[in-house]
Amino acid sequence: MHALQTEEFTVRSKVLSPATILRHATINPAKMLRQEGKLGVVATGAIADLLVLEKNPLEDITVLDRPELYLKAIFKEGRLVTSSL
Repeated sequence: MHALQTEEFTVRSKVLSPATILRHATINPAKMLRQEGKLGVVATGAIADLLVLEKNPLEDITVLDRPELYLKAIFKEGRLVTSSL
């Protein structure tokens, strides 16, 4: 199931723009959790959970479907958790 789950961005890209898909994955869940301004944004005072990617997902959202190729680092609460840099 995990392999199929990571195809989500490719499937969504057939009907939605990359920016819309990223909002669905970041800002919208923050709103549902009542954590606007803390989750789903890069801003002063935010929690700073970040992915560092080899390519820009706004240009090709499907990079998120292939973390083994494009995911370079993960930050959790501003601290480096893992990196291939």
